[in-house]
Amino acid sequence: MIIPRYATLNKIAPRLEKRGLVPSAFALRVYARLQHKDNKLKAGEYEVSGKMSPAQILDLLNSGRVMSYWVTIPEGKWASEIDTYLAPHWPNAAREFPAFVTQPERWRGRFPFVEGNTLEGYLFPDTYLVGKGASAEQIITAMLKAFDARCWKAYQADPPKDGRMFYQVLILASLVEAEAKAPAERSIIAGVYINRLKKGMLLQCDATAIYAHKLRIVPLISDLKIDSPYNTYLYPGLPIGPICNPGASSFRAALHPKEVPYLYYVARRDGSGTHIFSTTLAEHQAAITQIRRN
Repeated sequence: MIIPRYATLNKIAPRLEKRGLVPSAFALRVYARLQHKDNKLKAGEYEVSGKMSPAQILDLLNSGRVMSYWVTIPEGKWASEIDTYLAPHWPNAAREFPAFVTQPERWRGRFPFVEGNTLEGYLFPDTYLVGKGASAEQIITAMLKAFDARCWKAYQADPPKDGRMFYQVLILASLVEAEAKAPAERSIIAGVYINRLKKGMLLQCDATAIYAHKLRIVPLISDLKIDSPYNTYLYPGLPIGPICNPGASSFRAALHPKEVPYLYYVARRDGSGTHIFSTTLAEHQAAITQIRRN
């Protein structure tokens, strides 16, 4: 029996009745309310038997004695950050995770789309139901399966008309994920980078310097000078690999960027997460001046 995150007894009780596990969903809800247990369900997967009484089932669903836990991996995280999300319920897997991430050859036979020296970019951010005893290898395999379904198949079904290879799309998607805060701007930011690539301009993406520095801080001028093939302030073209693990929306934006005239953008400081986009350097500098005044 799987209890989704944030599920209420009002939703779960009818499912129990439908499966013949309790005689009456209404009676179970009344009993739970009288026992003050109607709002204490814990998410996860439980082993529920038809031999259990309704009271025993309710106690089990309130106990947290699960077979599996839900875990959410947010978009845009580095591979080196994911183990912290696993540590509460899968400490052994969390300890193994960093080493497995640096061994992409383990998965290339099953997932031939995997390129690069690490699994950065391929660890698909999503909410997973993971067994209590799951290993790092099992968790990574589940993430790669999700990536296959949501990104690799999307590329195969509708590849970009400009002939970009899959790995190039993935790298661009990671930049978009790291830079775009407003969903509506993802495809625009992707379009800006495509325009800069076509003109042979440095991408000058702050997120690449942050990744090269391996510190989640606003980059200083000195950080933009870090000698790393990931740093697009120093090296032309895309970085040598993804700089985070992008979600499906950022991947779609990189797969089919919006055709825009812009070559520059700068973040507003109003908390909206949006940017001012510019076509010329003069417009861009004016936008920066405007933002600093506000």
